[in-house]
Amino acid sequence: MEKLSDLERKAITARIRGLVLKEHQMGVSAGTKVICHNCGYTKPLAGAVRYGNYRLCNDCALKYELARAEGDVQTIEDFILD
Repeated sequence: MEKLSDLERKAITARIRGLVLKEHQMGVSAGTKVICHNCGYTKPLAGAVRYGNYRLCNDCALKYELARAEGDVQTIEDFILD
């Protein structure tokens, strides 16, 4: 497991959080919701990320990307099943 620097964490966070703004600019409705395959909550589609057969809300996508970058998980399945 490799710890990320603050700069690396901030870059990943900015990239994932930026998806919300980008999708709003592309016309994704703020009212459209999806169910996150990780947390199970209904969350906005804007900012949700699809990983193969799974869709994660923006919060879970951020957790996944950070965990993957630190080597805590190898695949989306590892993250979902953890």
